[in-house]
Amino acid sequence: MQTHFQSSSTSSIFYSPSESPCDGRMVPLNIFPCQVCGQPAHGNHFRAISCRACAAFFRRASTGAKTIYKCKKENACEIWENGRFKCKKCRLDKCNEVGMDPGRFQFDRDPISATEQFTNTKQASRMTFIPETVEHFLGRPHFIIFVEPPTYQDKNFIDCQYLIEKASHLLELGAEKPLFAKNNLQRLALGLNLVRVQPASTHELQVLTKLGKDEALTYWETDFLAVARWLTYFDDFQLLPHAQQVLLLKSVWHVWSRLDKLSLTATFRRQNFCEKRQMMLGWNSVCDPRTVELDISWFTKYPREQLAFFGFPDEVEDWMVGDALEPLMELQPSDIELTYMLCQLCFHYAGKKYQGEILEVTEKFQEILANELHNYYTNELHMPRYCGRLNQMLKINNIIQQDIWEKRAKAEFAKIFDVYCIEFSHPEMFEDAS
Repeated sequence: MQTHFQSSSTSSIFYSPSESPCDGRMVPLNIFPCQVCGQPAHGNHFRAISCRACAAFFRRASTGAKTIYKCKKENACEIWENGRFKCKKCRLDKCNEVGMDPGRFQFDRDPISATEQFTNTKQASRMTFIPETVEHFLGRPHFIIFVEPPTYQDKNFIDCQYLIEKASHLLELGAEKPLFAKNNLQRLALGLNLVRVQPASTHELQVLTKLGKDEALTYWETDFLAVARWLTYFDDFQLLPHAQQVLLLKSVWHVWSRLDKLSLTATFRRQNFCEKRQMMLGWNSVCDPRTVELDISWFTKYPREQLAFFGFPDEVEDWMVGDALEPLMELQPSDIELTYMLCQLCFHYAGKKYQGEILEVTEKFQEILANELHNYYTNELHMPRYCGRLNQMLKINNIIQQDIWEKRAKAEFAKIFDVYCIEFSHPEMFEDAS
């Protein structure tokens, strides 16, 4: 599957003393607005202070096929409105107006699906210890760590704008197929089977022997669009303003993916379609954490053993939250129960993350779905005493949430010390994503 992400170089997020408007002091650029759209800036791109999204847009518009953009409002649009870029014509005009220069392009940057930006290094021999201090880990004294600029001057930049636009279009179109069900929970359960199943030319599972950049981008795109399609089967979600729909999608897709892959693994292991140690990465793909080759050179220069210091999982099974797998296999949830678990996990996470209006929305969703789950147990299964199964379901979700909270602090620590040589045009999509 061809990925639609793009890569480019990023510039420093600081003014040099000679360029700074504050008497020679180093000033973070991200406190200034993008000169094009007004959102927080991330750097000096092509001779203009801009966000990464606008920089990527200008590069595409100036180097790709010459498309003639048209404005529906006589070149008087609000470029950024309700969480979306509204008019490409006005956006490109603004890029030119603020002085963006195509002559500043670096044409040795390829799409990330094509070439590696960083030279692969030989895998370091496995270490038997974890660094005791950050100074030891980075190989530099504490004072040098404190005063020196970030290690990576050129980061692998991943542009997610196209993917978000594609998912946004799916949300606007609504459900792909009409599904007749009694309530939201049943519709979502039917929709889950639709977005999960992929046309397969073979009945055999594809056993992956390598996981690297191409594979990661492919699974990110597949999962993100699958969640977008799945949410279209939730009637109450479809009533939200479009900006809120996109916000929720960007925050929950990777949480949904964790539980979805765990449930697939539990199901396939019970049915003996995959071996005991294998983990499902999709409906038709599987890997063995003991033997799979993990290529991490595209997002860090450190070996896996040292990354464990910052919470990076040593095995794929750890990344998949293996502690939740055995309880999930014992529970053997029905489609309705699994759908409720996915909803509860995602909406609880989003509500805790954003609070305020989003919290009110997600709590309302959880209440609606909990009532529909109650009706499922009492009216269809004739099981009024379902507290035990519900507790098991929530326990599994709590294991996944606890894993997220524990890794969050170490991930922030890794950002401070610039451990990863990768940046995203929409970093909010990958917060807490392992």
